[in-house]
Amino acid sequence: MTGAQWKGQAIHPREDRRFVTGRGLYLPNISLPKMLHAAILRSIHAHARIVSIDVAEALKVPGVVCALTGEQARALSKPLRPLIPLPVETPYYCLAYEKVRYVGEPVVAVAAVSRYVAEDALEKIHIEYDPLPAVVDPEASMKSDAPLLFEPLGTNILWHDCFTYGDVDGVFSRAAHVLSERFLIHRYASTPLETFGCIASYDNSRQYLTLWSNDQRPGQAMPILAHSLGLSITQIRLLTADIGGGFGNKRKPPYLVLTALLSKLSGRPVQFIEDRRENLMGLVHACNGVMDLEVAVAGDGRLLGVKVRDIADEGLNVLNPTVHSLLKLGNVTNCYEIRAVRFDGYSVMTNKCPSGANRGIGKPFMCFAVERMLDGVARRLGRDRIELRRQNLVPPEMMPYTTPTGELIDSGNFPETLNKLLSLIDYESFHEEQKKARSEGRWLGLGLALAIEPSTSNQSSYMLTTGKRTASGAAEAAMVRVESDGSIQVVLGDVGSGQGHQTAAAQIVADELGVNFEDVQVSPYFDSLVSPWLYTTGNYSNKFAGTDVGAIQGAARKVREKLLSLAAHLLNSSPEELELADGAVRSKKDPKIRKTIQELAQVAYRDLLALPPEMEPGLEGRCYYRAALADLPDEQRRVRGQLFVSNAGHAAVVEVDIDTGKVAILKYAIVHDCGTVLNQVIVEGLVHGATAHGIGAALYEEFIYDERGQLLTTTFVDYLKPTAVEIPDFKTDHLESPSPYTPLGMKGVGEGGAIPAPAALANAVENALEPLGVRLSELPLTPERVWRAISLASKKTE
Repeated sequence: MTGAQWKGQAIHPREDRRFVTGRGLYLPNISLPKMLHAAILRSIHAHARIVSIDVAEALKVPGVVCALTGEQARALSKPLRPLIPLPVETPYYCLAYEKVRYVGEPVVAVAAVSRYVAEDALEKIHIEYDPLPAVVDPEASMKSDAPLLFEPLGTNILWHDCFTYGDVDGVFSRAAHVLSERFLIHRYASTPLETFGCIASYDNSRQYLTLWSNDQRPGQAMPILAHSLGLSITQIRLLTADIGGGFGNKRKPPYLVLTALLSKLSGRPVQFIEDRRENLMGLVHACNGVMDLEVAVAGDGRLLGVKVRDIADEGLNVLNPTVHSLLKLGNVTNCYEIRAVRFDGYSVMTNKCPSGANRGIGKPFMCFAVERMLDGVARRLGRDRIELRRQNLVPPEMMPYTTPTGELIDSGNFPETLNKLLSLIDYESFHEEQKKARSEGRWLGLGLALAIEPSTSNQSSYMLTTGKRTASGAAEAAMVRVESDGSIQVVLGDVGSGQGHQTAAAQIVADELGVNFEDVQVSPYFDSLVSPWLYTTGNYSNKFAGTDVGAIQGAARKVREKLLSLAAHLLNSSPEELELADGAVRSKKDPKIRKTIQELAQVAYRDLLALPPEMEPGLEGRCYYRAALADLPDEQRRVRGQLFVSNAGHAAVVEVDIDTGKVAILKYAIVHDCGTVLNQVIVEGLVHGATAHGIGAALYEEFIYDERGQLLTTTFVDYLKPTAVEIPDFKTDHLESPSPYTPLGMKGVGEGGAIPAPAALANAVENALEPLGVRLSELPLTPERVWRAISLASKKTE
C-alpha cells in the first residue's frame, strides 16, 4: 500500500479475534509442573484481635502441602511499605497480623494439589477472635474516641492538608451569592471479567522468584516485591499474560507476596485466582466519601471561587492513600474559569476493604459535585443552566490554560463541545416533549454534564501528600526490532488490558517504517527480562497517548534511522535522498533504486562485513520516553498532576416512575475530544465502555456495609451491574483538538465516559422531578433512593 497512512485508519482491533475465539492466554490457562493451588481464609469480622490460629487439622487433609499465617508472613517478609510516610511503622503484611481490620481480609492461606482440596482445608482451620468495635463512617472515624485501626498511630486520619490558591477569602467576602451543598459518593468498582490472580514459582536453590500475574503496574510491583521478600530486582522475573480488563483494580501487591511465600514454603509453583465473591470483598473499591462544596458567584453569574472540604474513606488502604484526593484537587475547577480555590482534604481509614484505583479515580465525584452545583446555581439565580455554563467555560483562545492548582489544560474547545452536545440530544425540541409528557402523567427530564479528562499521572504530584521526592515525572518504554528475515516485532512496557494497544502500536510502527500494518507483530505480554520497563511502566492513568505513543514512535525511529543509514551505505547515497515505503528503503528520485527491509536485515545480522565500520550489527531500537511537560510542585504547591487533558460532554433524557423511583434512560448523547484520533474504532469502544461504567455507578452499583462493618453485597445478586439491556444506544460525536505536547497530538480517552455520566444522569433525574422540588446529592440513584427523595419532597410541600 504505497504511501499508506495507517494512523487514523478505523481498523478493528486485531487482538479481538484471538479473544473471542478462545485463544487468549489468561492465568487459568497457565499450568506449571507440580503446581499447587491456593485458597485463602478471610476474616468474618470487620475488626477483631486474633487470639489464636490453629492450622494443624488443615495440614492433615490429604493433598494439603503447606499453610501460611500472619505470624509466618511477619517472620518471612517485611511489612508492605506505604506511600504516605507514617510516624510509626504499621504492621501491615500480606496476611492479617495480630488484628483483622475488614471483612474479607486474608488471614490464612493454604496451598494444596487442587483449589477444591485447599477450600476443604480452610474449614479445618480454627481461629479464635476477640471482636472489637468497628467504624464504617468516615466522619465518625475522624473523632478522637473512634476505634483505632492501628493503635500506635493514635488516629485514623492518614493524611490531612489544606491547599489555597488565589484570594479565596476575599472572593467569598465580595461575592453576590454564596451557595453550599453536601454531596455523598458511594463505594463501587468496575469488576473486570477476569478476576485478579498470580502464579509464583520460587527456586530456593537459586533464591529466584518467577511470577506470572495480571497486575496492571509491573513497574511498581517489582520494587514492592523485592523489598517485602528481601530480594534484589535481579532475583525476580515478572511476567504478565493477557489481562481480562483492569480499570485500575488489578494492583494487589499483598497477593503477589502471599503467593510467593507459599511457593517458598512448599518448594513448588503456586497459583492463586480470586473467585468472584473474593473479588467483590477484597478487591480495591473506589473511595466513598463526603464532600462539602461552596461556590462564590458574582451578580452576573460568573463563578469566582470554590471551597471544598473532602473526606475520602480509604478503608484499610495504607499502601497508596490520597490518590483520590490528589485527582480531585487537580479537577476541582473542571472546565470552568474559576480563579480562587481552597481544597481541604482528608484521607481516613475505616473498617472496610482498601480503596484504590478505579476508572476515573476521584474525578467522577469531583465532576458530580461541580456539575450538580452548577444546576443549583442556575436555579438559585433564575438563570438558564446552559447559558450559565457557557458563560463560565474556559474559552478556546485561552488554551493552553493553567488552572489555579497548576494543572495545564493543553487544548480544547469547550463551547463547541457543548454546542455539539445540545444538537446531538435535540435540546431545543426537548422542552415541548417534556411538556407533552407531563400532561400525560409522565416524568421526563434532560440533564447534561461537561468534564475534563486529565491523563498521564505525573509522579511528582505525590510530593504534595508524601512530603518527599521518591519518584517524579511520567514515562514509558518500548522496543522495536527488525528480525533477520525482515519481520518486525514490537515489545511494550504497557501491554494493555483490552484497550487495543497491539493494534494502535502496529499502526504507529507501520507508518514509521513504511510497511504494511499486518507485517508488524506486537507482543501481548510483559516479561521483565525482555520488555523495556521503568518504575512508571504499566497500564494505568489513561497514559497510552501521553507516554506510550512517544516510546513506540521513538523506538521505531531509531530503527528507521539505522535502516536509512545502512541503505545509504549500500546504495552509495545519503540518508536524505532515501525514503521508507512498501517494505523497502528506496531513492526518492528513482524508486527502482532500493533495498528491501529483508535485504537490509540480512546484512545487519549476517553479512556483518558489509556494514559501515562504525555501525553496530542488528536492527533494534529501545526508547524510554519521558513526557517533557511534567514538573515539580512550585512554592505555591502548584503542580501538573496529570499532563494532558481531554474533555467530554454527556447528556441524557430519562423517564422516572414516581411510584417506584425507577429511572429509565431514553436517550444518551456523548461528545468527546481526545485530540488526534489514531483509530476511531478503538476510541468509540473506549467511550462506550467507560460510559457503561459511569451508568453503573450512577444507577446500580454500590458496596453496602452495615453498622458492624459487614459487607452486604458480595455477589452479583446484591451488587447490581448493568447489562446490555440497561445500557442505552449511544449517539456520539467528536472534536479533535490536538495536544501541542504529545508526539501525535493524542490525548487519553479511556476514562472520559465514567467521569461525567453520574452527574449527567443525576441532573436529568432532578430535572424530571423539578415540579416536585426533589433534590439529589447522593449516589447511586437506585429506585429506593429516588422514591425516598420523592417522598421527602412531598412531605415538605404538604
